[in-house]
Amino acid sequence: MKAETDHRWVVPERGNRAAMALAIWLAKRLGWRRLRVLLWPITFYFFLCHARARRASRIYLSRILRERAGNRLVVRHFHSFAQAVLDRLFFLMAPQTMPAVRCTGREVFLRAMERGQGCLLLGAHIGSFEALRALGRDHAITLKMVMYRSNLGGATQVLEALDPSYQNSIIPIGQPDTMLRVAESLQQGHVIGMLGDRSPATGRTVTVPFLGKAITLPEGPYRLALATGAPILLVCATRGADGAYAVRVRRRKIWDYGWCEITEGLAHLIMMFRRHAADEASVVSGW
Repeated sequence: MKAETDHRWVVPERGNRAAMALAIWLAKRLGWRRLRVLLWPITFYFFLCHARARRASRIYLSRILRERAGNRLVVRHFHSFAQAVLDRLFFLMAPQTMPAVRCTGREVFLRAMERGQGCLLLGAHIGSFEALRALGRDHAITLKMVMYRSNLGGATQVLEALDPSYQNSIIPIGQPDTMLRVAESLQQGHVIGMLGDRSPATGRTVTVPFLGKAITLPEGPYRLALATGAPILLVCATRGADGAYAVRVRRRKIWDYGWCEITEGLAHLIMMFRRHAADEASVVSGW
């Protein structure tokens, strides 16, 4: 099947350089506790001005809660996203400013690394991938992220400039040497992080049910594991009520994978998405 761009996943990011530069300036002078007060006016601005995001949030929450989500829950959802962006700023500024990170399944991660083949961390657009980078730093492990970069806006570019080493940890999707760089990194024993819940291309995907609808998930991570022999770990890093991030790591065996095992692995990933989507909804509705 010919791969075509799925435009739902490549919408340009909002935000601008000046606003992010101001946020960084304030963060360095005010700190996290004082700066978080500004999240509410920012939240209300995006809620009032961006109908498309407001509609998408309402649909998402309504499917999880199985009842129509009101404006209060949608605003809380927007605030959760704003909080994740603020936390990312402090993750990138310096190690001493990072939010606390707790890990469940750390031993699973370390055992996978003992093989010397590297490993694949498969996550989703839930929580913070910066928390996973912090986990790699704790164990002096090189973590590289395979990411779609063509839709990044100026705000993200200013934010990522906080960490001079950040660009070296990214492998952009869609480049001629993308898979070569991934394979070389695995051969060197590095960890490769990938998000397995969406794909900018419509080719080589599997259709699975999720929250009452059919969605497509990329086969790429599983085909990569087949080709390299690297183990796959399912990961998720979500923010708790105390501001700390809980990293959860689970092993997904994929030795001698065939098509049935690939689809089974996707089903396990879907179950993880469902569980954390429900957790997110309970936090939002509980505020």
